[in-house]
Amino acid sequence: MVTPKKDIDAWAATLTRGESVPFTFSRGKTIGLIIVCLIFVLIGLGMAFSGSILWMILGWIAVVFFLLGLIVMVRRLFTPRPALTVSPDGITMKTAKAGVVPWPQILDIRPVKQNSNVFIELVITKPEADRQAAAGLGVATQATEDGDTQYVLWAPNGLAARKPELCYWLDQEREARATV
Repeated sequence: MVTPKKDIDAWAATLTRGESVPFTFSRGKTIGLIIVCLIFVLIGLGMAFSGSILWMILGWIAVVFFLLGLIVMVRRLFTPRPALTVSPDGITMKTAKAGVVPWPQILDIRPVKQNSNVFIELVITKPEADRQAAAGLGVATQATEDGDTQYVLWAPNGLAARKPELCYWLDQEREARATV
């Protein structure tokens, strides 16, 4: 199923029918990152064969780093598995090791801007944070203004959906399903 990028009504209708709504990585962004990685691999190779020992070391470090990024992006391009799936039970993300994050375990969903990038942040309960940590995922903590601790997960970045619409819709679903 190809999920529309910004059609909240279609997402909600699919979820209302009891079906999951899958979100894959953006093919365009992934191809762009593959091109960037290739360019930097070539620059690194140029540096590695420039003659200076410092440039040679930096060049090979760049080659290794950007080749690893290239491998990740090529795998992302050809993987059929969605990066994020919204179901009546909760949210499943490639980054969440313990499987579905149930709706009642999600306390808040909000956009967070870091530099020029916006991330979708899921504030989760302590039991869910412990379950995710036991499965091998590092769960972030944040201090609130009143000194409490929040546990957060981030939705995968680079999804083929507009973040403002997705974040708004996820929070609406969380509110509607948190007590179910």
